[in-house]
Amino acid sequence: MPAKGWRATLTFLVAACLLPLLPACNPGQRQSSLPQATRNREGLVDGQVGPMRLVHVHILAPPMNEQKAGDDLGLYLTLVNDSDTPQKLDGVSTVHAERVVYRASPAARQQAVNVTIPARTTLSLQEGQNRPHLEVLDIHRPLGATPIDVTFRLSTGTITLRIPVLPLSRGAGSSTPTASPS
Repeated sequence: MPAKGWRATLTFLVAACLLPLLPACNPGQRQSSLPQATRNREGLVDGQVGPMRLVHVHILAPPMNEQKAGDDLGLYLTLVNDSDTPQKLDGVSTVHAERVVYRASPAARQQAVNVTIPARTTLSLQEGQNRPHLEVLDIHRPLGATPIDVTFRLSTGTITLRIPVLPLSRGAGSSTPTASPS
């Protein structure tokens, strides 16, 4: 190959390798649309999609020897909307259970997940007496303390987080929600 052709090829290859790094050169203008997830010091998971933050996400479960296929477990998190417009959580799923539902309180009927988070607001779906929360219904097998992947569909995007399954002693509520009509 002539020297001129070789230089052109080398220049092209160097440019192709450096092109993905260009956004890092100006961090003030870099915006990532990719979801981000972190584990905090309590072992709970936090995630973010655009202006929506999912904070202290976890599942509470009884000890492994008390779990069985078909159990329902509480899924808890706090939603933080950092934008100037309302956002929605309109779906949650996992391959480890039949479905995930929303309850306005332990005695309320199960509903499809469709939660609006007003602009610049924090919405708690954490454990506690008569509080709204999510439930993982009809687990396929005992989970033990093994973290599971759960996918959250928000108006700003979708994120899959590896959620810790914690013992009931870590939370304030019961992992097996009160039975009520579906």
